[in-house]
Amino acid sequence: MFNPEIIFITISLVLLAGVAYWMRVPQVIIPLSIVYLLFVLLSDPSPKPLPNLQPIKNSTSVTEQIATNESNATLELSGNTIQPTPLTFDSGRTKKTLLKKKIKNDVPKTSNKPKIKKINNQDPEIPSLRLRDIQICKNVVKRTPEGTDVFFNNDVDSLFCYTRIQNQGRKQEVKHIWYYEDQLMTQIRYNIKKSNIYRSWTRKTILPHQIGQWRVDIQDSAGNIIGSKEFQIIS
Repeated sequence: MFNPEIIFITISLVLLAGVAYWMRVPQVIIPLSIVYLLFVLLSDPSPKPLPNLQPIKNSTSVTEQIATNESNATLELSGNTIQPTPLTFDSGRTKKTLLKKKIKNDVPKTSNKPKIKKINNQDPEIPSLRLRDIQICKNVVKRTPEGTDVFFNNDVDSLFCYTRIQNQGRKQEVKHIWYYEDQLMTQIRYNIKKSNIYRSWTRKTILPHQIGQWRVDIQDSAGNIIGSKEFQIIS
């Protein structure tokens, strides 16, 4: 019988030689032939004998049978010697602890403490303003009143209400409210910063026919009148 390896190599050589001839490179056939001759000379032409094959016994079934018998014997032995015991869980609490907890829960909850409602975002108390000085004048030059009086002729174009206010708190709004014969004429709003003496003034146009009693009230942001000044327009 021929060696199947030699037959496979011979067929491969023939195929490679045909491919080389088809690709017009016949010079490749010479080294392929040399390699083929070396392989034939160095290989053993005698076929290798097949090893003795013996039928394999069904050891798996025998093993499973033995394991089944052993497990049955173990179960029978353990069933005769081990007695089942109830499972217990130790939570760390005794009957005394549970009794105290039950009594505590049974006692009605009574409390005489009044409920206090917490108010969030409550604004701090705004300190009141203090009016240190108020004057009615004809002009203000370099933050100083000029022509201060309580009687003015009706030929004046306008008058000023000059004030000095103490503010120890945060910035807040102040109003100068001008009245003529107890009738509201105008109100001017402005802000006062924190200051020991904050000087400010407002201006009001006086018409020639507005003869009579005038008044200016100074009002803080809470609506409180912190000061007032009366004056008269005469002909």
